Order: sequence, then structure tokens, then C-alpha cells
Amino acid sequence: MQQLSRTVVRNSAFGMAAQIAIKILSFSFSILVVRNLGAEAFGQYAGVLAFGAMFVFIADLGLSPYAVREVARWRNLPDGAERANALYGNILVLRFWLSLASAVLVIVTAWLTGRPPVMVGAIALGTIGLMMYSVQGTSEAILSGFERLDLASGAKVLNQLIFVLVGALALWLGFGYYGLIIANLLGVALMTYVCWRSVKRLGIHPVRAVVRNWPAMLRASLPFGVIGLTLGLSYKFDSVLLSIFRGDAETGYYNAAYNLVFSAVILSNVINTALYPSVSRQSVHSPHSLPGIYERAMRYLMLLSLPIAVGTWALADQLVPFLFKTSYQPAVQALQIVIWVVPLMFASEFLGYIVVIAGNERRVARSIAVSTTFNIVLNLFIVPRYGFIGAAVMTVLTEAILVGQYVWLLRGFLSQLNWGRVFWRPLIAALLMGSVVFALHSLPLFLNVVLGVVMYVGLLLALGIVGKAELEFVRDLRRQRAGASVS
Repeated sequence: MQQLSRTVVRNSAFGMAAQIAIKILSFSFSILVVRNLGAEAFGQYAGVLAFGAMFVFIADLGLSPYAVREVARWRNLPDGAERANALYGNILVLRFWLSLASAVLVIVTAWLTGRPPVMVGAIALGTIGLMMYSVQGTSEAILSGFERLDLASGAKVLNQLIFVLVGALALWLGFGYYGLIIANLLGVALMTYVCWRSVKRLGIHPVRAVVRNWPAMLRASLPFGVIGLTLGLSYKFDSVLLSIFRGDAETGYYNAAYNLVFSAVILSNVINTALYPSVSRQSVHSPHSLPGIYERAMRYLMLLSLPIAVGTWALADQLVPFLFKTSYQPAVQALQIVIWVVPLMFASEFLGYIVVIAGNERRVARSIAVSTTFNIVLNLFIVPRYGFIGAAVMTVLTEAILVGQYVWLLRGFLSQLNWGRVFWRPLIAALLMGSVVFALHSLPLFLNVVLGVVMYVGLLLALGIVGKAELEFVRDLRRQRAGASVS
């Protein structure tokens, strides 16, 4: 258990530090991009990214998460390194050909849906990144399987730094979002090289691919691929529809709000990414420890996500003009709706990992397929008529349906949790905090945020949601973190 905590702390500490650095850079830069491009140009740029994201699953087909789980299970076996070498070599080659197929499909789809030539050209340019990701993504999966997310995190920081520096220069020189795409490609190239070198330092070297092994690998990874496909559609299909039916401005408003949601969700992703390889190994060697780990993780996820949703709803009309421009005022209503997806996304990602770790990834794929089908069908009717407000509502409903399915699948386990501490008391604290902040709405934004944070922490202590046990846990983690660098 101590080893698990030490490894998770190392991964989450490096991962959190890297992701915070990435998010500070990307969040600040995204504000610059939104302000510089304006709603229409930003909407077109968001449409380019959405088209690419919808097809990126083909470039992977679930091979990366499959590799993480398999390497994590093999690493302590006598032939673990040999198996990892073989898997690395096969996935590198297979993902390259899948990336090529994905690039062709996304360009053809953009052309068939009548996108402007300038947008089709931008999409084609962006597909170069898919080829590089075939190497970077495979290398990162191997690093994750060996529970060295700290190495991959450093590469991501370099990627974001290059993107921000070169992208800012491109905007200053007036190259528009084409300059941003080129800046992104330069950052991905550096990140790919660093991940490749990091894998070699672990002593893992790709061996020659064996094509006859590919069908079995694809069958095993297919559930993960379905998950990637359906998630990509669920998160980006609405932006594609907005771009086609409602124009670039509405696409820009919606994505300005949606980007704030994904900035918050990175907290959940860091925790779950750190837990996944470690708990996968723990499920084999010490399964009795899993319930306690799961309950604590779920409680902390709710402690983080609920105040973010409530506070953002209360202060949305101050946040949007502060972060962007008054011309983005229509995004306020979208943000007040879509922000409620944050606690749902925190929960769905975590519960999905629980099901995957148990070896039931096909059930996860089926659940996401159901919620995504709901999203696609209704968005086809709602987005053309109600625009980005309808898209925001559908985003929340889709995630709620996904969480509901996971709750049903895990009903036996979830019934054992102390839901008072895990959810209800954090919700009460968040709602009380949000009521006070909303009532004092006339205060400057900074004072409102500080007041909300102080009040929420005080309520957590007063309601007994956190206490001595959490303080001792934090002290233990700090001591373990000091020794993590030698592990």
C-alpha cells in the first residue's frame, strides 16, 4: 500500500505540476487567441480542431490504453521487458498506418461537408500531427505502463511551451490560426522526440513488427477504441454541427465556454491518469485494498468538482467579460449551463476506470456508445434549431446518462460507499458557498473568488467533510513524495 501511494504521489505530483504548468500556459494563451482572433475566426479554428478530434480515434483504435494496462501487468514478470519490446514495435507500425488512414478520412469528410477551402487546408495541415502522435502516443503508453508519467509530463510541458511561444509570435505576425497549427506541430515534434528518448532510457527498444499478431491486438484493444470514438463524437460532434449549421460566431461562443470546462476537468484527468496503471497492478497483487482507494478518490473528486461548478455558475457573467471580451457576452448563458458537466465528468471518468480495471472495458464501451448515440441523434435536431444553448444542454444530459449507466453497473460496490461524506455534504457546502457568492455579486471578481474559497474550506471543516485524517494523509503523502525520486 505504501508503494502504491508513493508511486501515485510521484505520478500525480509530477503530473499535477506539469498539468498546472501546461494549463497556466494554455489557459493564458487561449485567452490571447480568443481575444486576438475574435468570435468568427476563433469559431473556425475550433471547427478545425473539432473535425480532427472526431477522427483521431482511428489513429489509435484503443491501442494506447490497452498498452498501458498490459505493460503495467507484465512489468514485474520475468519476461516483462521482452513482451514490452514486442508490443512497442507492433503498435508503433500499426498506429502509423492507422494515422495515415485517419488523415485521409478527415480531409475527405471536411471536403464533402462543404467546409471552406481555407478550413480544409488547415485540417490537412493538422493531420501531419497524427503521424507524429503515432510515435508519441505509443511511447507515452509505454512510459505510463511503467508508471513513469513524470517523464511524459515533462515532454508535455515542453510541447505547450513551444506552442505558446511560437503561436504568440505567429499571432503577432498576423498568420492567424494557420500559424497556431504550425506552432502546434513544432511542439508535438519536440514532445515526440522526448518521449521516444525516455522510453529508450528505460531499456525498452521496439522489435520488428509481426503483422500476424495485429488482428489479436486489435480485437483486444477494440473496446478501448470504441470508447475513444464515442467520447470524441460526444465531445466534438456539437462543435462540428454548430460550424455547419449555425456559423463560426456561435461555434466561437460555445467553445469559449467549453474550453473553461476542460480546463477544470484536467484535475480529474491528472488524478485518474496517475491511479490507472498503479491500481491496475494493485488489482492483481492486492485486490482487497481497492474499495478503500476508490472511496477516498471519489470523495476528493467531488470535493474539487462541486465548488467549481457552483462558483462558476454564480460568477459566469463576471468571468466571461474578464477573461475574454464583452463581445463574448452570449457565452455567459452557455457557460452557466455547460459548467454543470464538470462534476459529472469527474465522476464518469473515475467510474469508467473502475470498470476497466475490473476487465470489463466492453461494458464501458457499450455505456459510452449509448450516451453518445443519444447525443448525436438529439443534437442533429436541437443544434440547427437552438444553436449553442441547445448544444450546452445536450452536453450535460449526455454526461448524466453516462454516469447513470456506470452507477447501475457498479451498484453493488457503490451501495457500500458513505455517500454523506462522498457527495451530499460536499454538495451542501458548495451550495452554501455559491449562495453567499451570488448574493455578494456586486463585489469585484477577485474578492468574490477569494471569499468563496475561504468559505468553502471553512464549511468542509465545519461539516466534518475533511479533518484530522485528511491532514495526516497529506503529511504522509509529503513524506512519501520526498522518497519518490529514488523509486
